Amino acid sequence: MKDVRIRSILISYFFFLFIQLAVAGGTTLAADARFSSGNSALAIPFEIEDNLIYLNVSVNNSKPLSFILDTGAYTLVDLSRARELAIDLKLTGKSDGIGDEQQDVFTGTRKVAFGLPGVTLSDQRLLAVTLEKVEECVNLFVVDATGRDISGSSPSIARTRKVDGILGKEFFSNFVVEIDYAARVLNVYEPRSYKYSGRGEKLPLEIEPQHIFVSGQISGEGQPPIHGRFMVDTGSSMVATLTKRFTDDHKLLPPRDQLSTLPVCGLAGMMTTKSLVGNVGALQLGTLKFITPVVEFRQAGDYDFDGYIGGALLRRHKVIFDYSRGVMILEPVS
Repeated sequence: MKDVRIRSILISYFFFLFIQLAVAGGTTLAADARFSSGNSALAIPFEIEDNLIYLNVSVNNSKPLSFILDTGAYTLVDLSRARELAIDLKLTGKSDGIGDEQQDVFTGTRKVAFGLPGVTLSDQRLLAVTLEKVEECVNLFVVDATGRDISGSSPSIARTRKVDGILGKEFFSNFVVEIDYAARVLNVYEPRSYKYSGRGEKLPLEIEPQHIFVSGQISGEGQPPIHGRFMVDTGSSMVATLTKRFTDDHKLLPPRDQLSTLPVCGLAGMMTTKSLVGNVGALQLGTLKFITPVVEFRQAGDYDFDGYIGGALLRRHKVIFDYSRGVMILEPVS
């Protein structure tokens, strides 16, 4: 059976995680999705910190572990947690993430089950990576609801947030996932029986093996709108992040005196090149328009898309991800 090269990108907080490993047989696995009752699991609680979603997930009926919910990643478990759970692992590759030290990537020799209150996803491949640097990053910075780094204004805040794993693509692929940011609860539905009856903005999704993309328009101050292809990423703290290529091609960078710097921190620690943060004139998704949002202008990295839509924008809505129908629905929060 032929090996397949998998590239995994994780944007969590300010993270960019790029994993290269060989997995026999490809990326599609049969899953056993089961609800405790009926066709849904409702009101699963979560916490929001720095515009990221943290929720409790069990691995093979373990005690609850702290996972980030991330549409921009495959599901990962911290290497030390996987070993504590006595999961047999084999080394399958290296990460190539932000920072100076590449991390080993392991896969479990047997399939595992991930459980949330009321729902279990079984028969899953396990990826294990050391998330120590990621944990350091989330405890180092403080980001407000608009996506601005306010760490310097909150020196008394001592963070001890644990990151045991990432709940990603496999979860979203098997369910309709409704994120109620205002109520801090997650609702999970069986796709075939799910019917949406609200009046939210339905945005078509381009679904790739790992990532999802949405079309939008962005405009600099006093400029006409420009079409862009943006990854939708619940694991990003920002309203939006624009790639350097897209920013430079369309001259979107504001004057330097209107910009601040933003550390970029990832799997292997700090990135040498900082991002810039400023405002653009507007960002539009469908008929929803966001005026003068705070945007990160990424100054490093080679991307084949134009940017990201992140948690600081998504948290203004009730968000429904329906991969089975290829749509994301945004219901504004009153």
